[in-house]
Amino acid sequence: MTETDASKRPLEMPETFLPYLERYRIYKLFKDMIQDLVINLPKDHLKHMKVFLGRHLHCSKDVDRVILLVSPELHIDVNRLARDMIKDLGYFVITRRCVMDRYEKHDKYVPGCVSPVLLSEVTKMMTSRDPVPQAGWLMFDHPCTLQEARCLQQDGILPTVTLVLTPPPPVAPKAVDPRTPARSFFQQDFEGLKLAYKATLKEVYIEAEDCPENILTKCSNAIIAAAAGAQGPGRGLHAWGAPGVYRVLLVGPRGSGRKTQAIAAARHFDIVYLNFEELFKQAEVRNDEIGEKMRKFGTSVRMKAEIVKRRIAQKDCIDHGWILTGYPTSGEDFEYLDRMSTPPNRIIFLNTDWEVCKARTMSRGVDWCTGREAPRGSGPRVMSPSREFEKQLDAELDTYFTENLAELRAYAGITAVEIDGNKTIDQVQVKVQAAIMAAPSINIECCSQLRNVRADELAL
Repeated sequence: MTETDASKRPLEMPETFLPYLERYRIYKLFKDMIQDLVINLPKDHLKHMKVFLGRHLHCSKDVDRVILLVSPELHIDVNRLARDMIKDLGYFVITRRCVMDRYEKHDKYVPGCVSPVLLSEVTKMMTSRDPVPQAGWLMFDHPCTLQEARCLQQDGILPTVTLVLTPPPPVAPKAVDPRTPARSFFQQDFEGLKLAYKATLKEVYIEAEDCPENILTKCSNAIIAAAAGAQGPGRGLHAWGAPGVYRVLLVGPRGSGRKTQAIAAARHFDIVYLNFEELFKQAEVRNDEIGEKMRKFGTSVRMKAEIVKRRIAQKDCIDHGWILTGYPTSGEDFEYLDRMSTPPNRIIFLNTDWEVCKARTMSRGVDWCTGREAPRGSGPRVMSPSREFEKQLDAELDTYFTENLAELRAYAGITAVEIDGNKTIDQVQVKVQAAIMAAPSINIECCSQLRNVRADELAL
């Protein structure tokens, strides 16, 4: 054993290095490499990591991994469509028959018994063998059941886009038939597979008069649009260009629902929720340099920025991302926030009317025993807001709508997203999630709209 043996002492990444690694996406590369090792479990880890880095260097974006689902109502030549897509896009095709040929030669094959787990293992072997990962693959007629799709997902065989070829929706809804028609082993469970791959679903409407060339063009355009970030209902959720780690700034006045929306979004995306009021209270009572200065000299703009900077530089925020509410409150705050090592990459404004903000805030009381907020009239211990609080609220809303809002919008720039906060919690949350995960729709270098990006539809 030598003094440099890693097993003798724990190796820790200094927190000061993390912002640099995250800014240049080196940290994400390490995380993706570890994820790839966990999914594939190679025998030679060093060789596998070298191959992974080689692929990363030669690939500017994810290769296309396409699953093709064809509605039973359509009568098209899928084999011909697949051949045309091979010529046009250069994919490797994986069919049910190809998988079954290798499945029947497997050592664990039992005649008369089809195991979805073993099918998934064979499919994983086919998709991970070079040069399939570099060129991409097209899979049709497989998987056929929801259980098979779940097994593929658990083994890490994930499509970037799932094309659903279906007739245009009818003018009048069809009568619902509760009976499921019988199907053979090689027939796909169309509705079940749509449910399994709903995260990457992109519907392609096929008309009765469409020729094979038109069908090929529609499929190719759908794949290109999905890779470019064209999202929306039924358009798929694969967004190229979206940030790897979400750092979200949710701006709104008191009563706009910013805390409720931020907590729900943090739970959905598994990111850290940061409330500046709580950070401020924690910093004020700490026995450190910032706490001593706050107690001795009071609060300043720079001091508030130091509180936020110290929190977002911690490892949990670097690893998972964060969503911040209550800060900034002015353009000067925004300048300090933008100069930090890990500034926000998503800025969302909750536009809520003055009357709505005041009504929501005044409808909440305080439990005099626990100090927590509670709806007015929900219990004997809940106190209603005082007149002094109402006057303070009016002054705060007046300052926000007359001074701070215009200043914050100017500093946020053209990439900020504005959402109507007067609607219900669920409706606003859908738009907040869509704004967080959408690819950028504005080129900030030339201040122009990007092509093939429909971020406006995502928020509908």
